[in-house]
Amino acid sequence: MYIRILKITTLCLILSAGQATTGHSQSILDDSTTTVTDTSATKNTILPFLFFLPETGLAFGVTGITTFRLNGESSASRPSQILYSAAYTLKNQLLLYVPYEIYKKENRIRYKGEVGFYKYFYNFYGIGGESLVDNLENYDVLFPRVDFNYSRSDIDNLFVGGGVKYDNFDITRIDSSGILTNEQPIGYEGGTKMNILFNAFYDNRDNIFSTSDGLYAELRYERSLPFLLSDFDYWKYSLDIRYFIPIKNDLVIASQLYTATASDSAPFFDLPYISTPSIARGFSDRRFINYNIINLQSELRFPIKGRFRGATFVSSAFVPDSISNITAQGAQISFGAGIRYEFDKMEKTRFRLDVAYGDKLNIYLTANEAF
Repeated sequence: MYIRILKITTLCLILSAGQATTGHSQSILDDSTTTVTDTSATKNTILPFLFFLPETGLAFGVTGITTFRLNGESSASRPSQILYSAAYTLKNQLLLYVPYEIYKKENRIRYKGEVGFYKYFYNFYGIGGESLVDNLENYDVLFPRVDFNYSRSDIDNLFVGGGVKYDNFDITRIDSSGILTNEQPIGYEGGTKMNILFNAFYDNRDNIFSTSDGLYAELRYERSLPFLLSDFDYWKYSLDIRYFIPIKNDLVIASQLYTATASDSAPFFDLPYISTPSIARGFSDRRFINYNIINLQSELRFPIKGRFRGATFVSSAFVPDSISNITAQGAQISFGAGIRYEFDKMEKTRFRLDVAYGDKLNIYLTANEAF
């Protein structure tokens, strides 16, 4: 799950932005408002922000991105990245999270995961493709998270690995007359998730942050551990395929197929869902959750001027009762467009602002391309 603190639905005001790095050599960008220290060691970008949401009221915080290469890694190896954010809202919500992706041994070893603590709320409309907008209920949660995955490649571009995912999901408030109380899905009172995961993926992308060429395909399987902390006994798998085609004049066509399936015993808060800032943009957070989710999306990425780039995209999501009857309920269509600002041309790290329409107009402000 990708925490959506930077999803903005009404107003986003960026207070200021600064960049600093460790090292010795320096260069100044042609942006008169931003000073950048550029080295081959560590690069940090720090962005204070202020935003307002109907659900949260006024909120403020800091987000940052650190890119680096470990000692001994060549400049041709993939850069590692840590994204760290902290936010507080005037409705007493707190989000602290640090997702990371670290490479070593010239890209043959990857560590990927997240450490976080959240005091927040989520949307619940019911389970399945026939859930109604009018059923919307917000429920409050409090939980720490640890997500760790180790992958290794002994064949060029092909990785296999495993890891663990832990959430201590404490649901602190639900509506006594709402849909959670009435339907009582598995996990509606909260619980601890402790899953072991296995994955295999192929990755020959030219850049992991903003890809222009290549293929990424990952198959992941999760299994809960009832004998070790987990309050649930279930399995879940997902398939993620992304393909990028460069065409003339620095245009890129990017496409993605994402599908996920969970067993009937999975807790509702760990079921596959849409939307996210990367999948089916335009739908409200968790507008559809289900035991089966399939999403197809494509976008055209293009240069605008200088460090600015743009994208247009469309998504088709399916929420079937069974994986063998995918199109029975039709597709959920969303579409949109966005701009990106490339603050590091060498690594192609970018800030992204997308506007998309699905069930309503939604705005996303975050880092790097959607996929």
